[in-house]
Amino acid sequence: MTVEQARREFPHTWTDIVYLNHAAVAPLSFRVRDAVDRYQTRRALKGIEPYPWAMKMAQETREMLANMIGSRADQIAFAMNTSDGLNILAQGLDWRPGDRILINNLEFPANVYPFLNLRKQGVEIDMIQAVDHKITSDQIAKAITDRTKLLSISHVQFSTGAKVNLTALGKLCREQNILFAVDAIQSLPHSSIDVERDKIDFLSCGSHKWMMSAEGAAFVFASDRALAAIEQPYLGWTSVDDPFDFLPHPERLRTGAARFENGTQNYTGIAALHASMKFFQEFGFREMERAVLDLSGYLIDRLEMRGIEVVTPKSGAERSGIVSFIVPEAAAVFERLTSQNIILSLRAGRLRAAPHFYNTEEEVRKLFVGLFD
Repeated sequence: MTVEQARREFPHTWTDIVYLNHAAVAPLSFRVRDAVDRYQTRRALKGIEPYPWAMKMAQETREMLANMIGSRADQIAFAMNTSDGLNILAQGLDWRPGDRILINNLEFPANVYPFLNLRKQGVEIDMIQAVDHKITSDQIAKAITDRTKLLSISHVQFSTGAKVNLTALGKLCREQNILFAVDAIQSLPHSSIDVERDKIDFLSCGSHKWMMSAEGAAFVFASDRALAAIEQPYLGWTSVDDPFDFLPHPERLRTGAARFENGTQNYTGIAALHASMKFFQEFGFREMERAVLDLSGYLIDRLEMRGIEVVTPKSGAERSGIVSFIVPEAAAVFERLTSQNIILSLRAGRLRAAPHFYNTEEEVRKLFVGLFD
């Protein structure tokens, strides 16, 4: 599939909207909209009770997600959002007073509050301070103590676009016997993650940003090591191995990550995610990553040519789709761009553009016309 073919799938590209805000909320494709319509229509007609066909769709979605990150399908579970997923980890571990968690001051609150909430159990939070708008492996290594139990970090930081080296961090955590958790909402599906290579123990990712799906749907990955360590923080009727028995057997938990799914799932949201994953597979994940890196690199080069300070690292190994940059009177510029239907974000007094795989250099040029008009 070419970029031009992909663009035909998005209704907003048929208008004058230049949408460069996928780090906030992504537009829906015709495919995703139609998949939701088909699900709801089936529910309204002959498929009023969605079991078992909705469960089959959910399993297919798990398998596609697992294939994307190099895991097994039984290590994938659905959640409501990234915060909900990270709370499975935060509330499921056996914390003791004095245990320590490493996070950093660049994180979106979804990867902060679940862990700050543990302070009432005597858990200590070590907040690493960014240097030059990024967090390095060396900083993390120096912050580790003999009581550090968990490192949780975003693959790509929401405000700066800085991407960490997951492989190096995973190796460090495994050597120190620390659990390694990743917030992947700003990196999947366009940044490569291999949970085995990167030694990731837990990953959480919402689907309404770069995954281009619905709000209120997310997924988590839990390694075998994490599954063994996490006690069930919540228990629902679908957490057991034969939920349709309908008799209480709380001791018969499902062996995989699906035991974290406590009841009826958001099958409408999963239908949307199923459709977006099929779309991504058709375009190609490697091709998507190349397209996103090319666009963010093109944007950074043009910004620097105009003398604009770019916060996002320029190296392809340290960036992804987010480009954060500083302009005078950023709030006024943001309002002007919005009035011209050029959509990006204002974060921490900076402008943040986030082009996806279907965006084009022509759209980036339209952004520059709006910036300097």
